[in-house]
Amino acid sequence: MKHFKRLFLVLACFTLILCAGCKTETAYYFYTNVPSDGFEIADKNFVLGGIIEGYTPPEVEYPEEDVSNYTTMGYRFTAMLTDINLNVSYDFSKEGEKSRFSEFCRKIVDEMKRFDNAISTAVTYSDINKFNTAAAGDTVEITRTGYEILEIAKNLYSETEGYYNPALYYNIQAYGFGAAQAYPEKLSDLPNDEDVAKYTDLANHFEDLKTECREVENANGNTEKRFYVTKPAYTVEVGGETLSMKIDLGGIGKGYAVDRAEEIFDEYGYNYGYFNFGFSSMMFKSFVNGGSYTVAFKNPRTLANDYYFTTPVRNTKLSTSGDNNQFYIIDGTRYCHIIDPTTGKPVQTGIMSVSVVGGSAAEDDAYTTAIMAMGKEKAQEFIKDKLSDRKVVFTCE
Repeated sequence: MKHFKRLFLVLACFTLILCAGCKTETAYYFYTNVPSDGFEIADKNFVLGGIIEGYTPPEVEYPEEDVSNYTTMGYRFTAMLTDINLNVSYDFSKEGEKSRFSEFCRKIVDEMKRFDNAISTAVTYSDINKFNTAAAGDTVEITRTGYEILEIAKNLYSETEGYYNPALYYNIQAYGFGAAQAYPEKLSDLPNDEDVAKYTDLANHFEDLKTECREVENANGNTEKRFYVTKPAYTVEVGGETLSMKIDLGGIGKGYAVDRAEEIFDEYGYNYGYFNFGFSSMMFKSFVNGGSYTVAFKNPRTLANDYYFTTPVRNTKLSTSGDNNQFYIIDGTRYCHIIDPTTGKPVQTGIMSVSVVGGSAAEDDAYTTAIMAMGKEKAQEFIKDKLSDRKVVFTCE
């Protein structure tokens, strides 16, 4: 790989680091569609299982810019119960530029809050909570943001053949994740197979969810667009209770927010820097010292900031999912927050982590979740057939 000044970013535990030795003692495999000259193996205990065919890198030309007077400013805040970190390199010595950066940060914060109000299950009046508390078959009005994210979710559900399914709400809760109060501690605390099957059956009716954009006349006599979602009429009985569908769009919602952040970077003419949303969804512009960042993907089987794979990134977005973020172990079996829609249970496919670089961050969030549930063989087929425009790497036990 060509030498250049590099900034290492470890995902999905975001830390700026210098090269550090890895201490993995167990051999793992990884699969990627990145050509061999486009990555470096940073941990000898990770073995390349195979190069997936089909990746075609985008052809992009970058104009020469004088960055000799550029300095870097950062900003941190919280939205959607998640820490957000942004970084911009620019000539802030120019009159008014520091004030303009402050304005930029305020706009980013306002946008993130708007998304939070649309899709967060922690916000009582959000679009998602309106949907979740509605009766089966009811239609509720939602915001344009909620509508757009639901449209993306529906398309990704179809494209991934249901491996991305935001309606696995009850399954997630049953296994102690999401808004559940505590993780199960022993086998008898886990949900029974009959209940899990019913939750999964309900989730598989996500395709029956309907969205609608209507043009209506407002009080001033002008025509405006309003947005609606209709909950599937299907219900299941669990423990004597009738359950209608509930959904959680937190995953792709964060990616959607990252996509919007990129647009705001462009509005302000910021071509150097990055935007990090909760360690797992990110946007990169160019790195002021060398053009490309080098992103380092974290070893999913260590608590340290050890990484196994590095690749250069520039003007792109990425997502990472793994069974090492939210999980517990009972009798030697790992249970994580990512649910396999074919079983309704936490994924047990042998895939430990997935990273996707390129395209839309909202889409990448869904792809990483779906690939975790696909298993090694189907994942490779999907990457070859559907993701030839993106870098993908996934690890296996």
